[in-house]
Amino acid sequence: MLLNALVLLTSLVPRAEAGAETILHALPVPVVAAAPAETAPPRFDPATRSVSNWHAQTAAHLLPRALAVTASLAEDPPYVARCVRLNNGWCIKSARWPGEIGADAEGHTAFATLDDGADAAASLLRRYYRDYGRHTALAIVRRWAPAECRSVAAPARSGRPVAAPAVSAALAPRGLGRTLRARFLATHRPGGAPRGRSALRVQPWSPLARMAGHAGRRRAPVPHVATLQPIPDIATGLTAPADPAGQTARRPARGVADPAALLDRTTDRRVPSPERMVAESALLPAIATGLPVLDLRLPAPLCTGDEVRIQAYAARISGSVGLKPGDDLDLFGPDGAPRANLAPVMLAMSAVELGTLRAGPDLVAGAIARLRPVTPAANNATP
Repeated sequence: MLLNALVLLTSLVPRAEAGAETILHALPVPVVAAAPAETAPPRFDPATRSVSNWHAQTAAHLLPRALAVTASLAEDPPYVARCVRLNNGWCIKSARWPGEIGADAEGHTAFATLDDGADAAASLLRRYYRDYGRHTALAIVRRWAPAECRSVAAPARSGRPVAAPAVSAALAPRGLGRTLRARFLATHRPGGAPRGRSALRVQPWSPLARMAGHAGRRRAPVPHVATLQPIPDIATGLTAPADPAGQTARRPARGVADPAALLDRTTDRRVPSPERMVAESALLPAIATGLPVLDLRLPAPLCTGDEVRIQAYAARISGSVGLKPGDDLDLFGPDGAPRANLAPVMLAMSAVELGTLRAGPDLVAGAIARLRPVTPAANNATP
């Protein structure tokens, strides 16, 4: 049985080869495929705030590799920072860099490739280090990622500090003084009472006058008269005789001792109107203990979060080369040549800026290798 099968197989093989050759000769000659068309240049989309080739750039140059490949396959991964979509591994602001193709609403540059962004970061660090004299991590970060909440800006050349706006233009396009809250505070007093042309004077019957007192107006003290109690029968004849004519009757207390008496003097022009009394009452502070006085002033901005972020950023950079935030990072030599600390510092800065992703060593090494030497004209230039 097996022998018959082998004999049959050997007789069919030559026939199969002949049939295959006939079929190959019958097929038309394949046309050589044309050269692939050139890919479209990367473009920046302001609506999505991303560059068209950011998926491919992320998969090729960013780490960790598994997370970068996963981000490149997703349409809009939530864990990807905005600068990743801009091919901007260091979140550099727009300044007409080589390879710049746009910028988002906050001024972050959109680069054609991640290599262009790395070249701009290396060039900017050398400018900070040589031209601006920012040799420490803390000095670099204060200029690279400045605090967004400032009450006083950097001093001007004349030596006088220049006040910086406490509120951004997005929140108050017409300025802080033109906001609805500012206009309300300008036309109302603390407590909500509207401001008049003349300030209301403190009335002597008001609680504020009783608490503060007036040195110029001293009134004679009103003697306190105790209320007479019923006299028992056993003490009959011991008290003073009654005055039937009522000639010695005491005049009822008026003024401060009896504020209600002021309301009975309808013929006196000094009695204020009820509307004025309500308006003055609104100006009085809270009498009950524990009730805070209403304060409608604009609270001072809190800048502690920005300072903590800057300190942590600087510590991350300096720690990558075993230094402290106030130590010289030794990034460049006197001639502008990059030194060994530049690569780890750039890697640490990219990790801080991009969050879950970071630039790869090859990307940074290529940018340092392409860094052009400083020309004599640049050496003589003043910052």
